[in-house]
Amino acid sequence: MSNIKLNYNLSKNSWFGLGGAAKKYFSPSNEEELIDYLKNNLGEKLITIGSGSNILFRDKGCLETIIKLGKEFQKIEIKNEKIYCGAAALKSQLSKFAYENSIKNYEFLSCIPGTVGGGVIMNAGCFNFEFRDIVIEVEGINKKGDKIYMQNKEIEFDYRQTKISEDIIITKIIFKVFKGDKNLILEKTEKLKNKKSISQPSKIKTGGSTFKNPNFSLKAWELIKKTGCDKKIIGNAKFSESHCNFIENNGTSSKDVEDLIHFTISEVRKKFNITLEPEIKIIGEK
Repeated sequence: MSNIKLNYNLSKNSWFGLGGAAKKYFSPSNEEELIDYLKNNLGEKLITIGSGSNILFRDKGCLETIIKLGKEFQKIEIKNEKIYCGAAALKSQLSKFAYENSIKNYEFLSCIPGTVGGGVIMNAGCFNFEFRDIVIEVEGINKKGDKIYMQNKEIEFDYRQTKISEDIIITKIIFKVFKGDKNLILEKTEKLKNKKSISQPSKIKTGGSTFKNPNFSLKAWELIKKTGCDKKIIGNAKFSESHCNFIENNGTSSKDVEDLIHFTISEVRKKFNITLEPEIKIIGEK
């Protein structure tokens, strides 16, 4: 297949701009290609990625096959009063589509980077909205090439996590339709985007929020600040001055970023007996 690449440079698929090479990289154009590949490569170790907004690829690269869904998986349409959205569509694209069709409650997605599929898997959210509030059903394909369907309740949405197996590649998500006023939707979208621009860094090489909040009353950034880790610099990696739960990369080695992550986990555990859990997914050979 022409959409299979060997020794593929992964750095272009991470917002950090870091990482070595994948032994094999596959970008299926459509569902049929994906199913065919999976059925003909049973037992192959696979990792599915989206836009790379919360991924850190290690310098030594990756032995697993990287799968990134192609353009056919970016389609968004309305059928039977439901939104059908390909997993590779960006959250911002879904938010824009909802606005154009006078559908409310999708404004928060304009503030979250990455693909819709990735957002479902981690129940991404902000400003008191999460994916659990808008999803009806998820369609996917398991590593045997079989189609899988999961209803909202089966997904078991929780804070920044779900029960969706890593063996399932999400291909399509069906969303609820909440009819609203187009002007009010635009107004809310702009308000949320302004809030984000004030509180979060932009135009830096980062992976978004580094750590999950330990609970609803305790914020990761507060723990980072109270341990002094917000001032820590390891190689060319440091926490952003705009928001100290965002790591900024100014170099060429993912090890600097990973070392800063582990240093911070250790310091917070020593001082508060709390173990921070990374929101960033670290992929590759140590």
